[in-house]
Amino acid sequence: MQASTEGVRLRDAGMAAVTEASSDDVAAIDHLIARAAVGGRPFSANDIRPYLPPVVRTALIGARFAYFHRRGVIHAIGYVRSTDPGTHAHPVRLWQGVLR
Repeated sequence: MQASTEGVRLRDAGMAAVTEASSDDVAAIDHLIARAAVGGRPFSANDIRPYLPPVVRTALIGARFAYFHRRGVIHAIGYVRSTDPGTHAHPVRLWQGVLR
């Protein structure tokens, strides 16, 4: 149990560091995720990425999805293959907005 607690602490610290280091991009990512969540359709980072500058770090995108998930705005419904050529089609989460 202690190892998983340490893992959670390190994960959260890493996500906070990425978010703080990239504060100029946070608003754009948040806007795109919030807009997708309201639409009711499943969505993933594949749907967000094309609207962001290529210099946005993928870790920041993942951190913002985690932020929305922890706040109950979106929930995971599965996986799809990444369309980012650098990821070699690895799985990425598929999300859906939570009705309020």
